[in-house]
Amino acid sequence: MKTKIFLFMSLFMGLILASCNDDDDYTIINTPILTEDSVVTGSADVTATTAILHGTVDGIQNSSASSYTLGFRYGFSENSLTETVSAVLDGTALTGELTGLTENTVLYYQAFVTLQGKVTFSGDVKSLVTTNTVVSTVAPTAVTAQSATLGGSASGAPADAVFGVVIAAVPDEEAVRAGLIVPAEGGASSFSLDCAGLAPNTNYYYAAYADLGSGIVYGNIEQFTTSGVNIDLDNDLVDLGLSVKWARFNVGAVAESDFGGRFGYGDKSGVSNSINMSDYASGDIYRTANDVANSAWSGSVTLPTAADFEELFALCSKEWTVVDGVSGYRLTGPNGNSIFLPAAGSRTINSVENAGLAGEYATGSINPTNGEFAISFRFDASGSSRTTTPLYQALSIRPVSTARNVAFDKELLFKTWEIDYNDGKCVMFNGPVWFYGTDDSWRTVSNGEPVVGDSWLWDADASNTWAFGDCTGYMTFNSDGTVVVKNQNGEEKTGKYTIDEANKTITADIDLLAPDNFVSPMIENRKSSIKILALNADKLQLGYYRDSEPATLSVNMIPKSKKYGFAVNLLCVGGDWNGTWGSEMASLMPADLDGIHTFTYEGSCNAAMVFTLDIAGLRAAYPEAIVSIKEIRCDGQAIKFDANKFFYGDIENNGNFRVELFNIWGKGSVGGKVDSPFSAVTSDTDPAFAFASKVEFDCVILTQPRFTPTWITITPSWAGDWAYTQGASFGIVVDENSKLAFDNPAFDITLNNTAGLDYNAGSIMTFAQVDNLYNYFPQTHSTLDALYLDGTSVSFDSSKVIDAMDGAAYRLELWNQYGTTANSGCAFGQAVDGTVAGLAFSQSMRAQFTFRSLFSAVEW
Repeated sequence: MKTKIFLFMSLFMGLILASCNDDDDYTIINTPILTEDSVVTGSADVTATTAILHGTVDGIQNSSASSYTLGFRYGFSENSLTETVSAVLDGTALTGELTGLTENTVLYYQAFVTLQGKVTFSGDVKSLVTTNTVVSTVAPTAVTAQSATLGGSASGAPADAVFGVVIAAVPDEEAVRAGLIVPAEGGASSFSLDCAGLAPNTNYYYAAYADLGSGIVYGNIEQFTTSGVNIDLDNDLVDLGLSVKWARFNVGAVAESDFGGRFGYGDKSGVSNSINMSDYASGDIYRTANDVANSAWSGSVTLPTAADFEELFALCSKEWTVVDGVSGYRLTGPNGNSIFLPAAGSRTINSVENAGLAGEYATGSINPTNGEFAISFRFDASGSSRTTTPLYQALSIRPVSTARNVAFDKELLFKTWEIDYNDGKCVMFNGPVWFYGTDDSWRTVSNGEPVVGDSWLWDADASNTWAFGDCTGYMTFNSDGTVVVKNQNGEEKTGKYTIDEANKTITADIDLLAPDNFVSPMIENRKSSIKILALNADKLQLGYYRDSEPATLSVNMIPKSKKYGFAVNLLCVGGDWNGTWGSEMASLMPADLDGIHTFTYEGSCNAAMVFTLDIAGLRAAYPEAIVSIKEIRCDGQAIKFDANKFFYGDIENNGNFRVELFNIWGKGSVGGKVDSPFSAVTSDTDPAFAFASKVEFDCVILTQPRFTPTWITITPSWAGDWAYTQGASFGIVVDENSKLAFDNPAFDITLNNTAGLDYNAGSIMTFAQVDNLYNYFPQTHSTLDALYLDGTSVSFDSSKVIDAMDGAAYRLELWNQYGTTANSGCAFGQAVDGTVAGLAFSQSMRAQFTFRSLFSAVEW
């Protein structure tokens, strides 16, 4: 209960209460000094005959003491607070003392402040009971990253008293006493309890209590700090074949079936029980200092987005099951790996609801239309959905990450390195000098960890010549700990270096190599604690601290032998052993890699026997890169081939990307015979592939071959979303059989008619579209597996759902009055004036489709 006295609006809007000659002088302003939340009634410290009352007042610290009165009202009935005791204000803390009381008496009290004797603000009414009960808090034991054993003891407590601890993340006594209540089981006056679901590396403060029914007696405050966690990026994150990896368990949990902690929006402790919105974050917290997952797991993970959850539930198979006695969902990804999400419920203030019945999981996004709610994801045995929850509602957190655990091998350093810049071009990088934030390191650059801090990248390309200066010279690291540096002026020095493998830094006693225009004072030094940002067989990034406009200056280096591009090599030998055992047809700089290229070899070959195409170093530099062949012309004439019978990838484990077309000693060879891609034969040579003067290849090279399908359906009035996607994508990868394949071929997309468009009349166009895919893979084939209109499955003639194209885009065409189906017929009924009524819906259209193959099989 609160007592509120409101006078005229001008009084409520606030008084500046200054010391004046005339005590009645005051000035009216537009900002209130106090609000209804400014006065808080706190706890009480009691004996059998006395009580010290506590409270807080926020807003009058700069006002004259003569302009207000404050204290506590009290009485022996909740509705009759007839007595008043004055109070002392220390900062915002309010304290009043009552003496001469009678033991075992229930008393009610309420903090108040009166401004100028005219307007009063009051806190809640609370109760106490005079008692000789004494409570002591026991020091914590068994403190881990997620839990601690806490306890206390009480003397003089009545038999029906209830015990437990209150816990907070700040040391203030009133904050602790108002903290999260963790009750002890049973009624023993000496108790201990396991407080689980805590956040790692966090300070906590707690006190034991005895609840006597009409009042609470608190013990002394104890403190502890949870330990940090060492995240195993290989085992604690699960790759489900989705766009992000999912953590194996919740924040505050030690196993997949543990509930873990429950966290309010931006509360990094998991013990906030306030319902005051100002105590929580007020904007998006994904990858900020308030990202609870990122903070708890030391920058290795983040909170998931709503799209992450939608992808998880859309693309994984779902099973409501029980693990270790806990209900929840087992979600199995497209690659067969799985995670378990326990139905941990949620907490509001001190009460947990729906534990074991529903899961309510936090995201890092605030509701854009109402900042008092955050976007969350809810599920139970009947289904799942995106939703919103009040900021103070404490939810489970299941982290996500794209982080990886790249092994650090210092022996890769032992070679001669040059800055990756030659005649205005670079081989492996966009530019020889990149600029990172001061907090960037191996963790962010190589491992891709989402560390919150000064982390950013400007990857200057070769057009920014002002950023580079003279990039000549070299640097040789030897295994004996010596380093030789030849600077731009030709001076050569030999020094010593050491490597800190744990922190991925290098220290030398001479200056290491950098472009000449970044030498001191812009770079603080080139000797101490230089960051190794990345290191593999073909790349070295050394991060120097720049003191002018602080940043980490990355000098990007490559082995001396790799400075002149990616060679495209052909090995083509016929059955007569004539041809070429290795000819360089071209050399590609990194900026020129992506796209379609034509490579030409002038010479002759009589019947394929050994026939391979290699892009030297491509797979080492770009681990996801692929190469495919669109067309082969022998002596100017295009020949037929079955690209399904080629083999692809780093076949010889040497960092190259090979397309193996025919090789009697290679992949697929059995007894020196090959199932030929050029004809129907299986033999040691194939005369179907031969040329007298030249051979030409139209090759596709993609360094990051990832595509996102969109779902498009258009009404007769040309309404509809031309770019609708739920975020899921697929990559083209080299599979375990050295074939090009889809890594995530199955899609399940639901178009919800949230915009209220009129889809009831039917469709003039409905198809899945993948931009640019047709340009690279014109033989792509996919199938429509199911279609649901307003939740009801509809039948269709699958032979009339066809592969189609629109410029460079691939389409799985259900209907297009301007496309191929306009002539071949619609799978969903007849079109009337170009409109197919069989594709009409009101609320939703759900399509399930699968990409089956990149290349069609050739019939000879």
